[in-house]
Amino acid sequence: MAAANESQGLKIAVAAFVTLTVILAVTSYFLYSSYSRTEGLLQSETEKASKSERKASEALNQYEKFRELVGARGEEFDAAKAEVDAHVKKVNDRLTGIASSINAALTKAQGAGAQGTELEEAKQKIQQLVASYGNEPNKNYISALDRLLELLESTALVDSELTVNYQALRNSLESSTSVSKQQIDVQSKAATDSKTDLQAEHEKHDQERRNLLGKVDQLTTELDQTKTELANLNAQNRQQTEENARKGELLTSILREQRAQLDLRETVLDRPDGHLTYVDFDRNEVQLDVNRRQGARPQMKMTIFDANSSGVPTEKPKGIIELTQVGDQHSIARIIKTYNPIEPLRIGDIVYSPAWSPDDPMRFALIGKIDMNRDGKDDRDDLKKMIEDAGGTVDYDLPPPNAGRESGKLTARVSWYVVDERTPLRNVYTKESETTLAQQAGYDKRRGEMIKEARQNGSRPIEIGRLLSYLGYDMNAPIVGRAEGINSRALKRLTEKKTLNDAQKAAEAAKREELRSDDAKQPEPEPEAAQPK
Repeated sequence: MAAANESQGLKIAVAAFVTLTVILAVTSYFLYSSYSRTEGLLQSETEKASKSERKASEALNQYEKFRELVGARGEEFDAAKAEVDAHVKKVNDRLTGIASSINAALTKAQGAGAQGTELEEAKQKIQQLVASYGNEPNKNYISALDRLLELLESTALVDSELTVNYQALRNSLESSTSVSKQQIDVQSKAATDSKTDLQAEHEKHDQERRNLLGKVDQLTTELDQTKTELANLNAQNRQQTEENARKGELLTSILREQRAQLDLRETVLDRPDGHLTYVDFDRNEVQLDVNRRQGARPQMKMTIFDANSSGVPTEKPKGIIELTQVGDQHSIARIIKTYNPIEPLRIGDIVYSPAWSPDDPMRFALIGKIDMNRDGKDDRDDLKKMIEDAGGTVDYDLPPPNAGRESGKLTARVSWYVVDERTPLRNVYTKESETTLAQQAGYDKRRGEMIKEARQNGSRPIEIGRLLSYLGYDMNAPIVGRAEGINSRALKRLTEKKTLNDAQKAAEAAKREELRSDDAKQPEPEPEAAQPK
């Protein structure tokens, strides 16, 4: 049993070995056949690759040679192509620039005088070359080089033509230079002669200059002396000016004191300005000893006071007259108003004007409101007219707000300053605001300053009511009617100069003596020191 099993196992092993051997042989056959085919393909592809490498190497060598021939620096194709394109653009620009430069040079040469048809032909040819290159559809290096060569040929022609013109110009210049040299020689000789004359004239002027310098030194010395004298005179003038200023202040203080003393006499205002020499009630006219040389003029109004008055009573006038004719010896005036019918105007009565004195018109200053009729409205224009009609002047005017502007100048020559302290008969409503209150405050301050300055200058105050009575203003005066009958003898007797008996004369003399004694008893005013303003 055991031997049979071993034989069966050997058979199986032999059968398996044979089977494996057959399989291996078949496999080896197929593998060898595939290897043979693959090896043939490999050899064929290897030959193709060798051919391609040879072609690529030849193409690379040709590319390198072409790149070296062109001059491109880039090794890669794109870089080399970009470099070539940029260079082509640069060549195009340079061609255009060369053509423009040549045309400009030709134009400049022709403008300078170059002649010849060859220059114009060369210029046209250059323009045609540039135009043809610009219109060429396929531009390349070869075409650009061809155009450059043609431009060089044209440039050479232009240079040769310019050389010919230059040579002709040079010959012309040489001939002109020879002619100019002859003229220069003539001018040089003339210049030499002129130089000799100029040197002689220069020496002459130099001598005169030295003489003038000597005179200048002398005049400078005299000028220095004059400056010294002028400085001394200026010092003396300054001292004299200061002394005059001190004297003026002293005189102003004396004038102020004298005016203050005059103000103490309540019954006397000023000295008479004239006297009546004839009265004619038939013609309502009077004659007075005021003439043209004293400064009187027609339409001046004057006040008449009694002839026996001691001075001029301040508020007791007899009448008002207005000058109609002014002569060299006397004047004629018409009677405007008489205050008292039983005290008519007589020969010898005093003529007085509050705004005028012979050869010296009175100067007034209006400070503050001026309400003549006390109606609450400002009447300064009417007062100015009345003062001017009486022969005076208004040197300074300070109106209240909304009544005008300050005008004139307040000086020591102003005799009177007019103020109006009267209360109006009726109240006038004015709208108050911050602006009006500020204006009123400024006006009140300015009014106080001007009154103080007027007092320091020695100007005397006068109330408007007193001044209006001197000027003959009376808003309540009755209207004088027409006279029905006139007794000429009685009027003549009334207008004759009044005669005094012995008792009246003695009484008048005693009264005058009493006034003189009162004046002598009053101490003389001492001059005050000048006060700074």
